[in-house]
Amino acid sequence: MGAGGAWSEMWNGLSSSLDGFSAATIIISIIIVIPTILWIFSSLSAKARPEGRRPTPPGSTGLPLAGETIQFALAMTRKDGLIKFISERRKKHGPVFKSHLLGSPVVFLDPPAGNKFLFHNEGKLVENAWPASVSALLGETSLTKKQGEEYKLARRYIAGFFDQKATMAYLARVDEVASKHFATHWKGHEELSSLLMATIYTFDIICDLLLGLPDEPELQELRVCMKQYSFGILKAPINFPGFAYYDARKARERLLEMYEVIITRRRQELAEGNAHPDLLTNLLTVPDEAGRFYSDEEIKDNLLLFMFAGFETSSVALTMVITFVSKNPQVYELLLKEQKEIVESKRMRGESDMLRVEDLSAMKYTWRVIQETLRVQPSVNGAFRDAIIDLEYNGYTIPKGWKIMWTNQHSHYDPAFFPNPDCFDPSRFESPPIPFTYVPFGGGPRICPGYDFAKMEMLVFVHHLVKNYQWSLTHPDEPIIRNPTPRTARGTPVRITKIEL
Repeated sequence: MGAGGAWSEMWNGLSSSLDGFSAATIIISIIIVIPTILWIFSSLSAKARPEGRRPTPPGSTGLPLAGETIQFALAMTRKDGLIKFISERRKKHGPVFKSHLLGSPVVFLDPPAGNKFLFHNEGKLVENAWPASVSALLGETSLTKKQGEEYKLARRYIAGFFDQKATMAYLARVDEVASKHFATHWKGHEELSSLLMATIYTFDIICDLLLGLPDEPELQELRVCMKQYSFGILKAPINFPGFAYYDARKARERLLEMYEVIITRRRQELAEGNAHPDLLTNLLTVPDEAGRFYSDEEIKDNLLLFMFAGFETSSVALTMVITFVSKNPQVYELLLKEQKEIVESKRMRGESDMLRVEDLSAMKYTWRVIQETLRVQPSVNGAFRDAIIDLEYNGYTIPKGWKIMWTNQHSHYDPAFFPNPDCFDPSRFESPPIPFTYVPFGGGPRICPGYDFAKMEMLVFVHHLVKNYQWSLTHPDEPIIRNPTPRTARGTPVRITKIEL
């Protein structure tokens, strides 16, 4: 059995063993995890309003202990569940409303004004927030946990590895990995899992650029551990054998052990003068603006963060591209036309097949297809912020300590911003959308630092896919679910036919 076959077998086995716990995880977490004292305290706080202060937003605190967590958790597992969750409450309470999730009052704001308010006031009125269970998996020294000036310093240091200039320097390597990927994992097959293929592609690239790991078998164990980690990171925090969160914690422990071995080996390579030029080498040899080197714990936490973010979101986005293009033949024809023009133009100029920056710039329709995919099914639905002071918004008071959630599907499916939102129409991005209505990568100081890299990585994949294969969905009616990122239960299998442009 080849490396791809072994990885496929482990993937399927792991998926089968974990998927059965999702419903039980949600239910038991509601009963066991959410502390009574938090619900009582926050409920009393919500009712107490000093004289002269504006009221808190209208809404419901839901059931004792659980609040509306059950409805929210179920909504997050469905293709359009979050849209319905928000729409129902907007109709009942207005565009700004409160709920009660995971033991805390949570306010939902109205886009685009609400998105602009949150993104512009990061570090002033609000700050990035994660549930304690997620923070434990991300690590205390990861970029996500830093605030204020410490965050700005760390982001400037890290972002230089993923900015537009650096990204274009990686193009040749990513193009080489993509070419090898299709020759190794697609060639000779008639049917395969598009999610599995996209995962292998994005994971191999991120491991190469972060750690300089181009080959098996070390990659294979990292892939399996990272899938287990990503599967449980947003599951209910039940740290007990048999539950996804417990497995994610175990996967984190193993990943950190592997990073420790890799770091030790890299230090030896640096001493010998033959180290791979990647992010790990940069973290070990270059101080930040304050002249400080990262500790090993910081390096491991942030390698884990970038590895998770770098493969999970892009792999599901590419799987959704394959899905929506297959369901919209007219989109495929325009995509094929653009890629064919790029290939023929390179041949007329006597160039090799290797992609150049100018080729990516010519992929305007291809990028619109990806943009529309991320509108319809964003890889990440949104995130939380904490109010760090009592603040006022749209005539309401949001007390200090309350959470505020921004969501992209809130605006992505609003017909006022995107007419016929259920229609997959890449042409809508021929003109830029209204600011703060299209936010698949977040916004403000916390916007995804890997945006330019993700764009390049996805364009390269789509180019090689369209240039080499036609495809059709094996199960065209298979529903899209979220777990928590969008996918199908079978991994979106496709039948493929080799072509030559």
